[in-house]
Amino acid sequence: MRPLALGAAGILLPVLVAGCSVLACRPLTVTVAQKEERARLDTVPRGIRTTETGRLEELRVPEVVREYWVRAQDGTWYPISADRFRAAEVGDSVELCR
Repeated sequence: MRPLALGAAGILLPVLVAGCSVLACRPLTVTVAQKEERARLDTVPRGIRTTETGRLEELRVPEVVREYWVRAQDGTWYPISADRFRAAEVGDSVELCR
């Protein structure tokens, strides 16, 4: 029974490690050619309410969601955090996580 468990662990471990590597950050440095702030209306969950029939229902409300993007000199757009967006200037180099 033990050799079977070790064999299974030997097979699963590399698969799990490979799966996690997809989520790892690959640093990329780009020179900012343009900055853009985009706003969109989205509905976000704000709790749960009980309907007239006694059923539970998710309560969603409209909210403006802001997204911050920078364009590299090659024309590719990358999302960036609000803090880094404010600090970045056109012509600056910014390190991103891909």
